[in-house]
Amino acid sequence: MPSRLTTLPLLALGLLSALVYGLAAQRLSELPRATAKPELLIALPRFAQVLLAAGDRYLAANLAGFRVLVAETAHMRPEDYAVQAKLQRDIAWFNPSHEDNYYIAAAILPWNDQVDAAEYVLRKASDARTFDWYPLFHYGFLHYHFRHDPATGAQWLLKGVPRVKNQQDAWALQNVAAAWIEKGYDTANAAGLVGAMAANAPQGAFRNYLQVRADRLRDLASLQDAAKRFRERYGKDVQGLDELVSSGLITEIPKDALGFGFGLDASGRPILHSSSEGRK
Repeated sequence: MPSRLTTLPLLALGLLSALVYGLAAQRLSELPRATAKPELLIALPRFAQVLLAAGDRYLAANLAGFRVLVAETAHMRPEDYAVQAKLQRDIAWFNPSHEDNYYIAAAILPWNDQVDAAEYVLRKASDARTFDWYPLFHYGFLHYHFRHDPATGAQWLLKGVPRVKNQQDAWALQNVAAAWIEKGYDTANAAGLVGAMAANAPQGAFRNYLQVRADRLRDLASLQDAAKRFRERYGKDVQGLDELVSSGLITEIPKDALGFGFGLDASGRPILHSSSEGRK
């Protein structure tokens, strides 16, 4: 049995330890702490994810998808988005038809410098979900907006048209594709492509609309050719479309059936106006 002389030092040591612990805990509580995001800290190799899912790749896709869904994107850092991109690539590999995966990829990844990963996921979904036109729309938009390639974007939009069940949606998709074609091809080729779209469209107002767009592109191509010949003849850029008429290169300025008209850009090249505000 310990004596009182032995017990007193032990009690003092215990009190001192408790005091030190309390002061340390208080000090640590005042220090800033990084918020941990365990759901996106690592992305395991694919074989490990399938192993943890008892060999079921579809379950592995769902488990990885859950990690992506619960991630708080409002405070994510670039390295977090890189991990998310890896996870979403894995999901697309496990289950290309995973609907949530391609929606999230289109909505988040390309806007956070993960364009390649978004393209991979959307291409997988486009090939696997042959009944769904939305992956093709998102894939086309990715090329248009992030790759700055409206011609390729328009091609993918048009591939989605046969999948559309609603006629209004099909027309809207073709209308956007026509606008992108105008930006992505030289004018003469764009006129031919939009004209082909009009020829393949069913009889009616939308077919007529596409034909009008093709006609105004052909008129624009003629104006651009005349402006080029004006430059070759006079050694300067045209200052107004009426100069093309007065020089005898064209007989008259074409009428735009859409009512917006034609004009010149800063370099003297004829362009289409997309609204009445831009008329010259």
